[in-house]
Amino acid sequence: MNFLAHLHVAKHCNSHLMGNLLGDFVRGDPYRQYSTPVANGIALHRFVDSYIDALPAVVACRTHFTPDTRRVSGIALDILWDHFLAKHWAQYDPSPLPRFVNDAELAFHRFDESPPDTFTAMMTRMWQQQWLLQYQHADTITLALTRMAQRRPRLHQLAACPAVIHQHYHTFEQAFHRIYPQVQHAALHFSQQQPSANTTKP
Repeated sequence: MNFLAHLHVAKHCNSHLMGNLLGDFVRGDPYRQYSTPVANGIALHRFVDSYIDALPAVVACRTHFTPDTRRVSGIALDILWDHFLAKHWAQYDPSPLPRFVNDAELAFHRFDESPPDTFTAMMTRMWQQQWLLQYQHADTITLALTRMAQRRPRLHQLAACPAVIHQHYHTFEQAFHRIYPQVQHAALHFSQQQPSANTTKP
């Protein structure tokens, strides 16, 4: 799952929005670095990533990638899941997508727990360029993966992933509708076992 799905799972679980976005930017024990609600969000993000990677339906999706793109298929699928969530937003959330995105952006600007500079820089670009709304359009997948391949040469195989996605688009779309409810259910169960917001940092 990428930024949009992590934010939506956070809402579904009543978890901290920015904590869930921070998951890829924080190393080590988040409970020693942030307040409990934020740390819970980071932990939920990490749980979702590990859970979805192990789902048989996701493993099956990866088999559709070519041998040279399979190594980066998880990254490509993360972008694709956000596209399908944005495309089918009304099926998974009663509020309009633009309102959800606007609320998340406001939460970002109010966040005051000293996130890493890399997080602030990327999130600023994300809001300015309206990535989350652009996810509704299939051509955004190609643009995102191509740019990522250009910025990070070791992930150059991402540039070949849009062709695979186009070829198996409907198969992946059907898989998403099986996968996402499972992720929501598992994430909610995980979040219910997390420390209370009244817990103090060690």
